[in-house]
Amino acid sequence: MILGFWYWQNYTFTCTKVTVATAKVITPLTIVQVSDLHGATYGKNNCYLLDAIKQQKPDLICVTGDMYTNGDTAGMDTAISFMSEATILAPVYFVAGEHDGDEQYLSALSNAGVQVLSYSTDSLTINGNHVTMYGIDNVYYSDTFNLFREFDEPHDDSLNILLAHIPNFEAFNWFGPDLTLCGDTHGGVAQLPLVGPLYFDGTLLPELSNGEEYVTDKGLFETYTGHVYVSGGLGNYPYPIRMFNRPEVSVLHIVPKE
Repeated sequence: MILGFWYWQNYTFTCTKVTVATAKVITPLTIVQVSDLHGATYGKNNCYLLDAIKQQKPDLICVTGDMYTNGDTAGMDTAISFMSEATILAPVYFVAGEHDGDEQYLSALSNAGVQVLSYSTDSLTINGNHVTMYGIDNVYYSDTFNLFREFDEPHDDSLNILLAHIPNFEAFNWFGPDLTLCGDTHGGVAQLPLVGPLYFDGTLLPELSNGEEYVTDKGLFETYTGHVYVSGGLGNYPYPIRMFNRPEVSVLHIVPKE
Protein backbone atom coordinates (compact mmCIF):
# COMPACT_ATOMS: atom_id res chain seq x y z
CA MET A 1 0.00 0.00 0.00
CA ILE A 2 2.77 2.44 0.91
CA LEU A 3 4.65 1.66 -2.30
CA GLY A 4 1.49 2.16 -4.35
CA PHE A 5 0.83 5.52 -2.68
CA TRP A 6 4.42 6.65 -3.33
CA TYR A 7 4.15 5.63 -6.99
CA TRP A 8 0.81 7.42 -7.42
CA GLN A 9 2.19 10.57 -5.83
CA ASN A 10 5.36 10.67 -7.95
CA TYR A 11 4.65 8.98 -11.27
CA THR A 12 1.05 9.83 -12.14
CA PHE A 13 -0.22 13.29 -12.98
CA THR A 14 -3.36 15.33 -12.61
CA CYS A 15 -4.81 18.27 -14.54
CA THR A 16 -5.20 21.26 -12.23
CA LYS A 17 -7.81 23.68 -13.55
CA VAL A 18 -8.17 27.33 -12.56
CA THR A 19 -10.19 30.22 -13.96
CA VAL A 20 -8.88 33.75 -14.33
CA ALA A 21 -11.26 36.60 -15.17
CA THR A 22 -9.86 39.65 -16.90
CA ALA A 23 -11.11 42.62 -18.87
CA LYS A 24 -8.28 42.00 -21.34
CA VAL A 25 -10.17 39.28 -23.24
CA ILE A 26 -13.48 39.42 -25.09
CA THR A 27 -13.84 35.65 -25.55
CA PRO A 28 -12.57 32.73 -23.43
CA LEU A 29 -9.24 31.09 -24.13
CA THR A 30 -7.55 28.06 -22.62
CA ILE A 31 -3.87 27.96 -21.74
CA VAL A 32 -2.12 24.71 -20.80
CA GLN A 33 1.10 25.08 -18.83
CA VAL A 34 3.72 22.34 -18.62
CA SER A 35 6.82 22.67 -16.46
CA ASP A 36 9.73 20.79 -14.91
CA LEU A 37 9.28 17.52 -16.76
CA HIS A 38 12.91 16.56 -16.04
CA GLY A 39 12.86 13.96 -18.80
CA ALA A 40 9.94 11.99 -17.36
CA THR A 41 7.64 9.94 -19.57
CA TYR A 42 3.95 9.26 -19.10
CA GLY A 43 3.24 6.43 -21.47
CA LYS A 44 5.24 5.61 -24.60
CA ASN A 45 6.54 8.85 -26.12
CA ASN A 46 4.52 10.69 -23.47
CA CYS A 47 1.29 9.64 -25.16
CA TYR A 48 -0.74 9.94 -21.94
CA LEU A 49 0.54 13.43 -21.33
CA LEU A 50 -0.14 14.56 -24.89
CA ASP A 51 -3.60 13.02 -24.83
CA ALA A 52 -4.45 14.79 -21.57
CA ILE A 53 -3.36 18.11 -23.08
CA LYS A 54 -5.38 17.44 -26.23
CA GLN A 55 -8.50 16.82 -24.16
CA GLN A 56 -8.22 20.33 -22.71
CA LYS A 57 -8.54 21.82 -26.24
CA PRO A 58 -5.79 24.37 -25.60
CA ASP A 59 -5.52 27.62 -27.51
CA LEU A 60 -1.96 28.01 -26.25
CA ILE A 61 0.63 25.75 -24.62
CA CYS A 62 3.22 27.37 -22.37
CA VAL A 63 6.31 25.48 -21.23
CA THR A 64 8.25 27.01 -18.35
CA GLY A 65 11.56 25.19 -18.31
CA ASP A 66 13.57 22.33 -16.82
CA MET A 67 12.08 19.86 -19.25
CA TYR A 68 15.14 17.67 -18.81
CA THR A 69 17.89 17.50 -16.20
CA ASN A 70 21.27 18.91 -17.14
CA GLY A 71 23.51 16.19 -18.55
CA ASP A 72 20.66 13.78 -19.31
CA THR A 73 20.85 13.38 -23.10
CA ALA A 74 17.98 10.87 -23.18
CA GLY A 75 15.87 13.30 -21.19
CA MET A 76 16.76 16.05 -23.66
CA ASP A 77 15.51 13.88 -26.52
CA THR A 78 12.31 13.17 -24.56
CA ALA A 79 11.72 16.90 -24.04
CA ILE A 80 12.31 17.74 -27.71
CA SER A 81 10.01 14.94 -28.85
CA PHE A 82 7.25 15.96 -26.44
CA MET A 83 7.29 19.64 -27.39
CA SER A 84 7.51 18.83 -31.09
CA GLU A 85 4.35 16.72 -30.83
CA ALA A 86 2.66 19.39 -28.72
CA THR A 87 2.96 21.92 -31.56
CA ILE A 88 0.34 19.86 -33.41
CA LEU A 89 -2.17 20.67 -30.66
CA ALA A 90 -1.61 24.44 -30.29
CA PRO A 91 1.12 27.09 -30.53
CA VAL A 92 3.88 26.25 -28.04
CA TYR A 93 5.89 28.93 -26.22
CA PHE A 94 8.94 27.94 -24.19
CA VAL A 95 11.38 29.51 -21.74
CA ALA A 96 14.42 27.67 -20.41
CA GLY A 97 15.17 26.87 -16.79
CA GLU A 98 18.50 26.29 -15.10
CA HIS A 99 18.75 22.76 -16.53
CA ASP A 100 17.65 23.06 -20.16
CA GLY A 101 19.41 26.03 -21.73
CA ASP A 102 21.68 24.05 -24.07
CA GLU A 103 22.03 25.92 -27.40
CA GLN A 104 21.71 22.77 -29.52
CA TYR A 105 18.55 21.86 -27.64
CA LEU A 106 17.06 25.33 -28.07
CA SER A 107 17.87 25.22 -31.77
CA ALA A 108 16.15 21.84 -32.11
CA LEU A 109 13.04 23.24 -30.44
CA SER A 110 12.97 26.23 -32.78
CA ASN A 111 13.36 23.97 -35.79
CA ALA A 112 10.40 21.91 -34.52
CA GLY A 113 8.16 24.97 -34.46
CA VAL A 114 8.40 25.81 -30.75
CA GLN A 115 8.54 29.54 -30.04
CA VAL A 116 11.61 29.89 -27.80
CA LEU A 117 11.52 33.13 -25.81
CA SER A 118 14.78 34.45 -24.38
CA TYR A 119 14.22 38.05 -23.36
CA SER A 120 11.98 38.36 -26.37
CA THR A 121 8.32 38.92 -27.16
CA ASP A 122 5.76 37.75 -29.66
CA SER A 123 2.25 38.93 -30.50
CA LEU A 124 -0.65 36.81 -31.68
CA THR A 125 -4.42 36.84 -31.90
CA ILE A 126 -6.43 34.05 -30.24
CA ASN A 127 -10.21 33.88 -30.54
CA GLY A 128 -10.27 37.58 -31.30
CA ASN A 129 -8.05 38.42 -28.31
CA HIS A 130 -4.80 40.31 -28.75
CA VAL A 131 -2.10 38.48 -26.77
CA THR A 132 1.50 39.53 -26.17
CA MET A 133 3.95 36.91 -24.95
CA TYR A 134 7.04 37.83 -22.92
CA GLY A 135 9.71 35.33 -21.99
CA ILE A 136 12.79 35.45 -19.77
CA ASP A 137 15.32 32.73 -18.95
CA ASN A 138 16.90 33.84 -15.67
CA VAL A 139 18.46 31.22 -13.44
CA TYR A 140 18.94 33.81 -10.69
CA TYR A 141 17.88 37.41 -9.99
CA SER A 142 20.14 40.23 -8.87
CA ASP A 143 18.98 42.85 -6.39
CA THR A 144 18.72 45.34 -9.26
CA PHE A 145 16.70 43.08 -11.59
CA ASN A 146 14.18 45.16 -13.53
CA LEU A 147 12.16 43.98 -16.54
CA PHE A 148 11.74 47.55 -17.77
CA ARG A 149 15.41 47.46 -18.77
CA GLU A 150 14.57 44.82 -21.36
CA PHE A 151 10.93 45.44 -22.35
CA ASP A 152 8.65 48.34 -23.05
CA GLU A 153 5.69 48.85 -20.75
CA PRO A 154 2.96 46.24 -21.39
CA HIS A 155 0.19 47.47 -23.69
CA ASP A 156 -3.23 48.26 -22.25
CA ASP A 157 -5.00 46.76 -25.27
CA SER A 158 -3.33 43.33 -25.00
CA LEU A 159 -3.45 40.34 -22.66
CA ASN A 160 0.18 40.37 -21.52
CA ILE A 161 1.56 36.97 -20.52
CA LEU A 162 5.03 36.58 -19.00
CA LEU A 163 6.79 33.21 -18.93
CA ALA A 164 9.59 32.79 -16.38
CA HIS A 165 10.94 29.57 -14.96
CA ILE A 166 11.83 31.02 -11.55
CA PRO A 167 9.24 33.17 -9.72
CA ASN A 168 10.12 36.71 -8.69
CA PHE A 169 6.90 38.23 -7.42
CA GLU A 170 8.28 41.67 -6.57
CA ALA A 171 9.82 42.23 -10.01
CA PHE A 172 6.80 40.81 -11.84
CA ASN A 173 4.44 43.03 -9.84
CA TRP A 174 6.54 46.07 -10.75
CA PHE A 175 6.50 45.23 -14.46
CA GLY A 176 2.77 44.52 -14.51
CA PRO A 177 1.85 41.60 -16.78
CA ASP A 178 -1.74 40.38 -16.66
CA LEU A 179 -0.67 36.76 -16.18
CA THR A 180 2.71 35.27 -15.27
CA LEU A 181 3.43 31.54 -15.51
CA CYS A 182 6.31 30.04 -13.52
CA GLY A 183 7.67 26.68 -12.42
CA ASP A 184 10.85 25.65 -10.57
CA THR A 185 9.36 25.06 -7.11
CA HIS A 186 8.08 21.53 -7.81
CA GLY A 187 5.11 22.57 -5.69
CA GLY A 188 7.15 22.48 -2.51
CA VAL A 189 7.79 18.74 -3.24
CA ALA A 190 6.33 17.38 0.01
CA GLN A 191 3.07 18.89 1.30
CA LEU A 192 1.80 18.14 4.79
CA PRO A 193 -1.95 18.26 5.42
CA LEU A 194 -2.99 21.40 7.35
CA VAL A 195 0.67 22.49 7.51
CA GLY A 196 1.69 23.12 3.88
CA PRO A 197 5.09 22.48 2.30
CA LEU A 198 7.75 20.81 4.40
CA TYR A 199 10.43 23.08 2.96
CA PHE A 200 10.27 26.09 0.65
CA ASP A 201 12.57 28.98 -0.25
CA GLY A 202 15.12 28.14 2.42
CA THR A 203 12.60 27.74 5.25
CA LEU A 204 11.41 24.62 7.07
CA LEU A 205 7.61 24.56 7.46
CA PRO A 206 7.32 28.07 5.96
CA GLU A 207 3.57 28.46 6.47
CA LEU A 208 4.05 28.07 10.22
CA SER A 209 7.02 30.45 10.23
CA ASN A 210 5.87 33.13 7.80
CA GLY A 211 2.15 32.67 7.30
CA GLU A 212 0.31 30.99 4.44
CA GLU A 213 -0.11 34.23 2.46
CA TYR A 214 3.68 34.53 2.03
CA VAL A 215 4.27 31.01 0.72
CA THR A 216 4.13 30.89 -3.08
CA ASP A 217 5.08 27.26 -3.63
CA LYS A 218 2.30 26.42 -6.09
CA GLY A 219 -1.05 27.62 -7.36
CA LEU A 220 -2.69 30.87 -8.41
CA PHE A 221 -1.75 34.13 -6.73
CA GLU A 222 -3.18 37.60 -7.21
CA THR A 223 -0.86 40.53 -7.95
CA TYR A 224 -1.35 44.27 -8.24
CA THR A 225 -2.04 44.00 -11.97
CA GLY A 226 -3.17 40.42 -12.51
CA HIS A 227 -2.15 36.91 -11.48
CA VAL A 228 0.83 34.59 -11.16
CA TYR A 229 0.44 30.84 -11.52
CA VAL A 230 3.24 28.66 -10.12
CA SER A 231 3.11 25.13 -11.48
CA GLY A 232 3.99 22.16 -9.32
CA GLY A 233 5.61 20.60 -12.40
CA LEU A 234 5.62 17.11 -13.82
CA GLY A 235 8.98 15.58 -12.94
CA ASN A 236 11.07 14.65 -9.94
CA TYR A 237 14.44 16.19 -9.14
CA PRO A 238 16.70 15.22 -7.52
CA TYR A 239 14.61 12.43 -5.93
CA PRO A 240 11.01 11.18 -6.26
CA ILE A 241 9.79 12.30 -2.84
CA ARG A 242 6.54 14.10 -3.68
CA MET A 243 3.83 13.76 -1.06
CA PHE A 244 0.28 15.15 -1.37
CA ASN A 245 1.66 17.04 -4.35
CA ARG A 246 1.17 14.99 -7.50
CA PRO A 247 2.77 16.05 -10.79
CA GLU A 248 0.44 18.40 -12.65
CA VAL A 249 -0.56 19.81 -15.99
CA SER A 250 -1.92 23.30 -15.32
CA VAL A 251 -5.03 24.36 -17.24
CA LEU A 252 -5.89 28.05 -17.06
CA HIS A 253 -9.25 29.17 -18.41
CA ILE A 254 -9.06 32.87 -19.16
CA VAL A 255 -12.54 34.40 -19.29
CA PRO A 256 -13.92 37.94 -19.75
CA LYS A 257 -14.54 39.82 -16.54
CA GLU A 258 -18.20 40.71 -16.14
